[in-house]
Amino acid sequence: MHLHKRPTWFVKGDSRRSAYYTVQARELKEAGYVEEGEVARPSKAIERQPEIVVEVGTTAYDSTETLQEPQSDGETLEEMTKAELLDWALDHEHDLKNALPKAEIFAACKEIEANL
Repeated sequence: MHLHKRPTWFVKGDSRRSAYYTVQARELKEAGYVEEGEVARPSKAIERQPEIVVEVGTTAYDSTETLQEPQSDGETLEEMTKAELLDWALDHEHDLKNALPKAEIFAACKEIEANL
């Protein structure tokens, strides 16, 4: 922005300031001043964001279309992944540690299956 006349006057409410350099003019405009004789532009209205309504017992991000971990086709323990073995044990009311190696989890699941 180049100043066409020096000084260029800027107004904001009852305050009137002069600018001799473009840097001063830019700072005054950033502070909300308007060049004398110009009509002040109204500021952009703040858009209201839609409100997320959450039903009791769910979260805002629950979805029936979420990606699921692929499950094995077979129902045997040998074909299950470590996560599936942990889920299977939890379904049978045994809470196994996730930090255990898969071989130990598999052995514990075999014991659970034998005791059923």
